[in-house]
Amino acid sequence: MKSAALFDNTISGTWSLVSFTEKEHETGTVCYPLGRCPHAMVIYTVDGYVSTIFVSDGRQAPTSEQPSESEKAGLYSTMVAFSGRYRLEGHTLTYYPDISWNETWTGKSQMRLFELDGDDLSVRSTPFLSPLSGKRTTISMRWKRMKPAREPPSLDQMFA
Repeated sequence: MKSAALFDNTISGTWSLVSFTEKEHETGTVCYPLGRCPHAMVIYTVDGYVSTIFVSDGRQAPTSEQPSESEKAGLYSTMVAFSGRYRLEGHTLTYYPDISWNETWTGKSQMRLFELDGDDLSVRSTPFLSPLSGKRTTISMRWKRMKPAREPPSLDQMFA
């Protein structure tokens, strides 16, 4: 009978994005497809699930609760989000998205290489066609492990 510890939970926890870059293979140019200071969180559970969302640093709020078609397009083009399963094998992190902001990712595995140094996590993709730039790139991300929340926000804080 197999052990209950089926997953390598080395990276389990909640992580905050420190940096996000793409390097174009054709030119070697490094760019910032979500701006120089994008916002993102990724949550890795101990039982092998992952959920993440990225948004650009220049994201514009819609003018009302019901965004116009052009505002919807702007919001969509300034984010990346998916949820599903993950697996660690050595220094390889593989994602298996079950839900994604871009349906071309849903149901397809994505391999990344990672290095963990305490509460710092570096993740780099293998070359792929970027949905953000439309070019063949390698993405690089640096993450910082977030400290456990001491207590949830109050309702007043949540709806202020």
